[in-house]
Amino acid sequence: MIVSTSPSARAGIRAHLYLRHCHRFPLETSYCAVIGYMKRLQDHWRTVHAIYADKTGVGDYIVEDMERGGLRNVTGINFTEASKEAMATCLKEQMRSAVCTSCGWKGYVDAHEEEWRTTCPEGCATEEGNIVSLRPLLHIPFDPDLFNELNVERYELSKLGKLLFNHPQGTNDDRF
Repeated sequence: MIVSTSPSARAGIRAHLYLRHCHRFPLETSYCAVIGYMKRLQDHWRTVHAIYADKTGVGDYIVEDMERGGLRNVTGINFTEASKEAMATCLKEQMRSAVCTSCGWKGYVDAHEEEWRTTCPEGCATEEGNIVSLRPLLHIPFDPDLFNELNVERYELSKLGKLLFNHPQGTNDDRF
């Protein structure tokens, strides 16, 4: 389940995004338990702008059941190769987006002259002369399991020019 708490993220505006809560349900967890968990979050959090649920395989049943359970702003997503590619591309773009806290420059932390850019390209420095580091726009709390899951994902190009995603046997990619 993905819970969005930023209207600017939905509007496509590049703003700071914060992963506030990530929960992996054990395999075979009932939909009732998942819906109850989501309902509890929505009831206790000040604002939840959207809930996106994977409806691949189960169809619209899960979304309809969530709505009947009182959840608001639920959108079902079918995971297809095209939707996975779009989501992975969006995640990659967010992971490399950064801002300068001094001048407000926004851009990407790309490889620059064979090194990753970590400082403002405008040459910003503090009054003490220290170089200003760029601040990422995507903030993910330190979670070694999540980082491993993000790093283990692999892709290959199909004959049709589409990206196909997979992960090694014995690993998990649910949160990816």
